[in-house]
Order: sequence, then structure tokens, then C-alpha cells
Amino acid sequence: MQILSSQDPSSYKVPMSIGEGRTELDKSGAPATAYDVAINPEFMKKIEKDELFQTFFLTVVFEGLQDKYQFEIDLQKYTILKNRKSIGVLQSHRIQIRDIQAMENAASKTKLIQEIDEKTAAKLNTQNRKWVIVHRLRREPPTGEIEYLLAEFKIPSSVQLKDLNLEIGEDRLILGSKGIYEQIDFFLPCSVDQDIIDAQLDRNNDMLSVKMPVIQ
Repeated sequence: MQILSSQDPSSYKVPMSIGEGRTELDKSGAPATAYDVAINPEFMKKIEKDELFQTFFLTVVFEGLQDKYQFEIDLQKYTILKNRKSIGVLQSHRIQIRDIQAMENAASKTKLIQEIDEKTAAKLNTQNRKWVIVHRLRREPPTGEIEYLLAEFKIPSSVQLKDLNLEIGEDRLILGSKGIYEQIDFFLPCSVDQDIIDAQLDRNNDMLSVKMPVIQ
């Protein structure tokens, strides 16, 4: 409650690191995107003891994911795992050690709100925002033994074929667009045959489909 009633909520800093998305299998065996969030162990203990603080922290995490990767999350629908703290193989995080006191002193000397004109705001918004190509990965057939993986990417009409760079390894997919959009990079849930990959761009629907036969 102290955080909610504070006159300066910006003074409360949540120590965490949000990793890149990767593909994992959910409990039904379907591919799903997982994001690792690393926090301090002592901070984790505080969260586990206080349900209100836990809800506050989850809200911060969800908003951080939405802001970083530009997608929407239903903040009312989530499940907290009871017997595990992660899914799949955790990614390594690069943690920057900062002088908290120095940061607070610097913040106190800086105006919290500064006026900028519309042109400057538009320029900053364009420079800092890099959108993510909407995509999904599914298996075929949906049940039983997997024959192939199908990755689908919604390619905006402003992105030309020559701007795309698709790389597929045995268990990894990377799609770049010369910096126009965020690079997509995720691991595949199973090994695929690189020699018979089929990729097609349908400009009627602006959809790039990548069919990847699974190595049996």
C-alpha cells in the first residue's frame, strides 16, 4: 500500500531483467512463446510472502513485456505455476551493476517532466520504437506424431521481399528485416530438415509461411 499511496511512485524501482522470447511446448504439447524474467532471490522472497505485492509485481512484468515487444496481454488471465519457477531452458541474462545512490542523486537533479514540441516528440517516437512482426509457430498435425512445423509471419506491405533475411538451422529460426522491424529469433521445439524447407510469401494476405519438415 505504501507504493500505491506514495507521492513519488517513480522512486520505487523493481529489479528485474526481461529476456528475449523463445519457443517452448505448453502442457498440451503445443508450441508457445516463453519469456524469462530474472529477479533478485531476496526480492522473490518478498513477493512470495505478500499477495498484494505479488500482484503489483506481475502487473509491472506484464506492462514491461507489452512495452518492450509491442503486443497485448490480458492482465486478468494468467496462471502462477505452483511447483516450478520456469519452463524449458533458462536464458542467460546480462545484468548491469549500477550505483543506486548515484542514480537517485542524478534523478533528484533532473526534472521529472520536461516539455517538448510535437515535432521532437514524433522524432523521438520514431527513433525509439521498433515494431515486432506478428508471428506464430504451430505443429502439423495438431496431435500425434509431428510431421512438420509451420511458422507464419504477418509481413507488412511496406516490407519488401529483398528486405527479408530468413535463416533456419536444425533447431533455430531467425528472420531479419534489415532493422525495419525487431529481429525474430527463437529455438524450434524439435529438429527440422534444413534441406527441404519451403518458404512462400503470399502478398494477397501479406503472410510469409515457412514449412519445416521434422527429422524423424
